[in-house]
Amino acid sequence: MFKISNETKIGLLAIAAIGLGIWGFKFLKGMNVLTASQTFYIRYDNVEQLRPSSPVFINGLQVGMVKDIYVDPEDDQTIITVINLERRIDIPKNTVAVIVSESIMGGKAIDLEINGTCNGADCAQSGEYLTGRTKSFFESVIGNPKELDAYTERLRIGLTALYDSIADPRHPQGFGHTLVALRNSLANIALMTSKINHFLDASTAGLTATANNTAEITKAIRESNQSIKSMLDNMSVFTEQLKDAGIDKTGQKAAVLMDSLTVTLSTLRSTLSTTESAVTKLDTLAAGLARGEGSMGLLLNDPEFYNNTVRTTRQLHLLLQDLRLNPKRYNTVKLKIFGKNKTGDYEIPLDDPAYQMLVDSLERDYSQRVKQ
Repeated sequence: MFKISNETKIGLLAIAAIGLGIWGFKFLKGMNVLTASQTFYIRYDNVEQLRPSSPVFINGLQVGMVKDIYVDPEDDQTIITVINLERRIDIPKNTVAVIVSESIMGGKAIDLEINGTCNGADCAQSGEYLTGRTKSFFESVIGNPKELDAYTERLRIGLTALYDSIADPRHPQGFGHTLVALRNSLANIALMTSKINHFLDASTAGLTATANNTAEITKAIRESNQSIKSMLDNMSVFTEQLKDAGIDKTGQKAAVLMDSLTVTLSTLRSTLSTTESAVTKLDTLAAGLARGEGSMGLLLNDPEFYNNTVRTTRQLHLLLQDLRLNPKRYNTVKLKIFGKNKTGDYEIPLDDPAYQMLVDSLERDYSQRVKQ
């Protein structure tokens, strides 16, 4: 069976990568080498920052791309733009290639304005020149400037109707109706203020009598001030006597002592409860281990686990012994980059001591089984 080498695979992959890179570079420049296309030339006085690879549209459908832009060598002023169109697109000879703005960000494109259809000789052939025209950003946004007057007239009529509806006081949603309501509200506020003033005038006599009564009460309290002061002095002397007796300190010490005893008893009760619970759990755990419950109980009561541990230790000893005697088995790394492997396979010696150790181990296991 035919087998492809790694070198051939790498070479084919490199060729494919280079071809894909060339196709991508051409595509970014506006040329799709995998699709048949037509080429047309257009003359412009100003291309409005049009760039290669800009799209070409017909009624919003992209049908091609700008291939190249350069200055006409005959007059050094006219700009010649080269565009590529799909092969299946037929355009009349009177087609106008208009440079338009794609968006408010400033991107440019070419829009082909086609009037009618074409057949045979009426269609533009690849390599011919088309008529070019540039459309400003303002024209691209609003369309034909002659239609701006109609838009302005519609806007004026709409604003006039809006003003009439707002300023008319008879309109329930208008601003004039709101002003009338506001004026009525202000009149009601003025009437309410007048009534409040009349009420205050009528209540002046009552307020004066209330103030006089308050003054008489204050005078009576002032006259009794000496008696109140003597009472407060007697209470102060009594408080000093109680303080000198030390009753408050004794009560505080007793309260602190009782609190300490209460806390100590609570802590001791909690400690005893915790200790009793722990002892109970230990008894339960020990009984379960003795009965062989759980993973640890099975391990402690399973003789097969002990035998497997002994065998594993013995096998590990054999592995370490083999690693010491034959290190090349474990430190040899096989590398294969280009071509065949250069490292030979390991050859087992005939007098390998690991075999004898394995035989001795198997004999000991057999002897133990026979004794059992």
